[in-house]
Amino acid sequence: MTLIFELNDTELSLYRGMERLYHAPAIALARNDEILFGEAALRLARIHPQQTNQQYFSRLNADPLAQPVASAANHADLVYLHLRELAILIDDDVILAVPSTLNNDQLSVLLGISHEAKIRVCGFIDSAVAAITTTRVPEKTFLLDVHLQHMSITELSINNQVQRTRSDEIRDCGLVGLLEGWVNLIADRFVHETRFDPLHTADTEQQLYNQVYDWVVGSHHLNEIGVEIQHANQQHRVEVPKGQLEKKAQQRFRRLRESIPAGAHITLSARCARLPGLTSLLRADGYGIDLLTATAVAEGCTNNLEFIRSSDADLRLVTRLPHDHEIREPVDAPTNIPSHFLHNHTALPFNSAKLAFAIKPDAEGVWLQPDGSITLNSEPITQSTRLAIGDTIHNGTEEYLVIRIDDS
Repeated sequence: MTLIFELNDTELSLYRGMERLYHAPAIALARNDEILFGEAALRLARIHPQQTNQQYFSRLNADPLAQPVASAANHADLVYLHLRELAILIDDDVILAVPSTLNNDQLSVLLGISHEAKIRVCGFIDSAVAAITTTRVPEKTFLLDVHLQHMSITELSINNQVQRTRSDEIRDCGLVGLLEGWVNLIADRFVHETRFDPLHTADTEQQLYNQVYDWVVGSHHLNEIGVEIQHANQQHRVEVPKGQLEKKAQQRFRRLRESIPAGAHITLSARCARLPGLTSLLRADGYGIDLLTATAVAEGCTNNLEFIRSSDADLRLVTRLPHDHEIREPVDAPTNIPSHFLHNHTALPFNSAKLAFAIKPDAEGVWLQPDGSITLNSEPITQSTRLAIGDTIHNGTEEYLVIRIDDS
């Protein structure tokens, strides 16, 4: 069965159908003439920063490494060695789903390295195009995805086909920069509250980085992040509200407005949707937002294999695919008004007696009424506030996710 390799360096993913066989960040660490990749490298990156490389999949070229080792002298060597590690899981042809921002030279390098790594490539597909085939969207949308060093923006037009029209990348909005900001914020909190600086030693810095990373990619829905640092037989702990992390990232996120027209429709990858503060900020700026599933690229590729596969002689990047879903109304239409709250895996209608807060639905939306015991997206509210799909309400330890159940 044809495999799908989604090439996003925050989480390289290999799929057979919807089954994920491999999942790891594109991070390499050279140590004692061996090279560690993925999670193993990430967990040591702050201890050995000079030996760590997090750019080889985004650069995809033969530029020399700052710290070459016996088995890798340049970025292409690291790509090859990482693909060789992954190749042991590959027993069939592979479709490469690649970011819109890769240029032809980089794609040629990737194809050549794949062949050297004994990976049989049978198709190239723009990952944004593949993902949008799985969902209903308006006639034009901007797909936003996060990578280690940047965010990518892909403009797509949709009718009976999904077609890429342009792409761009926003530097300084990548996961690496965002994590740096959050780590520094929490380190300042440690100094202020405990007079202990977790950035003073590499070991404690790594402990802090690991917990922030795990929170962002896993437990980001929690109302706050609690970080514990072990040092010299002592334990230090601080708790930081999610809202502070969201505010820290806002300056970087606001750079997106320079590349996306006001009032446009944005589709967020699952990776982007879990970044603290991004979804709520874009909504507050007047953008309509839809979210993709984590497996949208794999699903889009699997459903369109006949349009993506090609022979070696005809191998090319596919930038359009059929779109079989009904075109969505603009995102400010009534079909985008929330309809339920998701609480403890149960969808509660707005008239449910189980709601622990007051709301007021009207023709324009659903309005949350102020109450000193609740927060909206980790912030207290002092006036009636319109809810958007994806918002989170907390009442003590209870969480309510604002959703819409589509009955069409």
